[in-house]
Amino acid sequence: MSRFKGDHYCKVDTKGRILFPARLKKQTPSESGEVFVGKLSAYEKSLILYPENVWNRLVERTLRKLNPYNAQHDQFRRDFFRDVIELEFDSMGRILLPRRFLEVLKLDAGQGGDVVLAGQGDRVELMSKERYQGTELGNEERKALAENVMGEFTWDDEG
Repeated sequence: MSRFKGDHYCKVDTKGRILFPARLKKQTPSESGEVFVGKLSAYEKSLILYPENVWNRLVERTLRKLNPYNAQHDQFRRDFFRDVIELEFDSMGRILLPRRFLEVLKLDAGQGGDVVLAGQGDRVELMSKERYQGTELGNEERKALAENVMGEFTWDDEG
């Protein structure tokens, strides 16, 4: 399984392309090949990039939970597959973001469109630099969040 890590600052060129950082590319598992699947986040103005094999596993697990005869599940399925894009590296190691994604993410192609590609374990989050820096928590917020989310943490393999 891939373990993406680190914050990588990049620029969007005039055509909407982003040079994928070499360090992130090295962290990409060979079984995912040259394809990432991007999905707009439900929580932030960001694009979540999944290696294709991770995306396929996520889709399989998600679909298993959905009942095709439940209207709410049907709406969730529609929304889940909305705003999904397949991204392949070009010969220079860049990914191309369509104009509509640039607009949603508030990225200015070619005008110093600064972005951050943030490694997050099995995925990479793409967000404008300004928005990404605005998500940083203060020390007290960080402590409270860690305790609320992970306060009952135990290692799965320990008794």
